[in-house]
Amino acid sequence: MNHLRFPPLLLCLTRARALPAALLVVGLLGAGCSSEAPATDDVRPVRTMILAPVSIDADAELSGEVRPRIESRLGFQVAGRVSSRRVELGQRVRRGDVLATLDPADFTLTATAASAQLSAALVERDQQRADIKRFEDLHRQGFISAAELERRRAQLDAAEARHAQASALADVSTNQAAYATLRAPADGVISAVDAEVGQVVSAGQSVVRVALAGDKEVAVSIPETRLEQFRRAETVRVTLWAHRQELSGRVREIAPIADPATRTFAARVTLIEPPAEVALGMSATVRFSSAPMPPSLAVPLTALLREGDATYVWRLDRQAMTVARSPVTVAGVSGNQVILGGGVQAGETIVTAGVHLLKPGQKVRLLDVDPGSRPGEPVSAVQ
Repeated sequence: MNHLRFPPLLLCLTRARALPAALLVVGLLGAGCSSEAPATDDVRPVRTMILAPVSIDADAELSGEVRPRIESRLGFQVAGRVSSRRVELGQRVRRGDVLATLDPADFTLTATAASAQLSAALVERDQQRADIKRFEDLHRQGFISAAELERRRAQLDAAEARHAQASALADVSTNQAAYATLRAPADGVISAVDAEVGQVVSAGQSVVRVALAGDKEVAVSIPETRLEQFRRAETVRVTLWAHRQELSGRVREIAPIADPATRTFAARVTLIEPPAEVALGMSATVRFSSAPMPPSLAVPLTALLREGDATYVWRLDRQAMTVARSPVTVAGVSGNQVILGGGVQAGETIVTAGVHLLKPGQKVRLLDVDPGSRPGEPVSAVQ
């Protein structure tokens, strides 16, 4: 058998080309097995601020609406169909004026039936009284027994009770007929109409609203961050949007519980001697000032770390560029600033962003320093 023979030069070139490829594969495998990625330190970038006493702004303002001191929702004491409405929105009324009436047909029939029952009970009672006198005479003459006389007296007592019941029902029917007429309980102005003619209303359902004459107030909603400052307000000034006239006011009441939807506390500010042109529903701005708070250490909300019932901040060691966790006490809140009551000192550097990603002793690197947190620079509360 003949064997193929390659020229010596071609055989050498083929072997030369195959050798580098094999060496390359072996080199890659060896490098993948023997080399390891160099370890790097876990350095977190953070923002910081330098603690310094700050002055908290004692002035603030809220928007509100002029409302009456008392606004009554008036309704009938009985159910029925509204037959007439005698007042219009914005109309002034006096005590005793008729505001609306119900259809009196059913009340008239009820009163007639109650009157008839009272008459029947009255006749029965009088008959029983006359009969008892005759039976007492018969008993003295010995014609009836004592037991029979007692039975007749029991019948008289029952007739007396039925008469009293019928009399009470007649009085109730008379009152219900009177309840079909809705009257103003005091002087005031119609602030809303909640039912129209022909509408069937239930007992107690609001038909009209009357803003009683008297004090005018501004209803405002206080955010949680301003609640304590509003409680300490020494002066309250109210400016109407329509007249730009500044009026004096005083805080009358603050709701003890926040609204679950808006997380604000409803409050009322009474206007002191408002002019006649102040109308209900006008928009107003309430400005209040409280006693200035002494300079305090304050940090943004993002600087706090909450774990369980404790609150912490991260202090930066500028020499080692590591952080340590320090417990602090919160003295109050003003806008986006949290006033600290203890646990830190002026001049210390505090981490203000990324606090949930840190751990004790961790190395960090600084991003640009918060420009509003240099030592000695006052920070005003956010309005």
